[in-house]
Amino acid sequence: MPEVIAHKIEFNELFNSTTMFYVDEEYEQSIEREVQNKVDVLYNELQSIDTKEGLRKYIVEHKDSLDNLTSLMEISTERFKRMVSMIRKERGFVFSTEWGLGKIRTAMMESPAMMESILNLIWAGRDDEKLKTKIPYFYLDNMAIDKTTLKKLTDKNSIRLFVKRGLEGKYSNNIGDLILKQIEENIRVVCAKHGLGYQKDVRIPILDRAASFVLESPQDPKIIIDVSYNVTTSSSQGSKKEAVRKTVEVLNDQYKLGNKIIYVNFLDGAGWIGRQADMREIHRCSDYVLNFNNLNLLEDIVDSYVTRF
Repeated sequence: MPEVIAHKIEFNELFNSTTMFYVDEEYEQSIEREVQNKVDVLYNELQSIDTKEGLRKYIVEHKDSLDNLTSLMEISTERFKRMVSMIRKERGFVFSTEWGLGKIRTAMMESPAMMESILNLIWAGRDDEKLKTKIPYFYLDNMAIDKTTLKKLTDKNSIRLFVKRGLEGKYSNNIGDLILKQIEENIRVVCAKHGLGYQKDVRIPILDRAASFVLESPQDPKIIIDVSYNVTTSSSQGSKKEAVRKTVEVLNDQYKLGNKIIYVNFLDGAGWIGRQADMREIHRCSDYVLNFNNLNLLEDIVDSYVTRF
């Protein structure tokens, strides 16, 4: 069998072959079903708040009621909490910390006085003469459930936007899991070919941090693979660059001791296009770099160094 020599792709090749967005049709269909189900449920729940008593009933019966109302009514959560703090202070409540929305709802159900005060704030706060003397109208303007607000609260398009905002974190996390799953499958296949082991998301003692994957063990690493997929830019990419620099320093020290450890970085996603300087530095520090369009090179990398295991 001829010797396989792996090559490190040039930065321009890595950059130009970036997959801007990861698309998994099966998952997209799944998340769309979840969105639609949540929209339908919330739409039906919100039909009941066309009266003040209906609003009270909705808040009592639904744990996430205040989250839903403040978002759909476009009320700043922070300002709403400040208004509630003012009400607490005026009513002589023991004031040590500010309440979150969950605690506010609990207090409303425990105290009829708090329930009435906050109901008045949400239902018609902008028309309350006493509140107008204490809270700027600029803040109070959205504190009312009138015909316009009810139309917004029962508009499926508005509810859909709200539901999708609430699912953004879950969506991003699940996409990240799918990406790792696809990369792991490639690693599993190439390791099976050579009878090698690997571990994922494991702390490597010599680095004093976790890596996405390591062949074969964290105690005696031969190939370390870090995965970073970003759709948006963030400061975490700069932190990633610094972590890579520290990793290379450690691996260079290991090399001087006769221990050659291969360092591979998987970089992909539209977010890296906006952080080219960080991307270029990570490329420079890596023995090899991969993305989805070059993932097949992983087999060459392992083949090239299999004799070291």
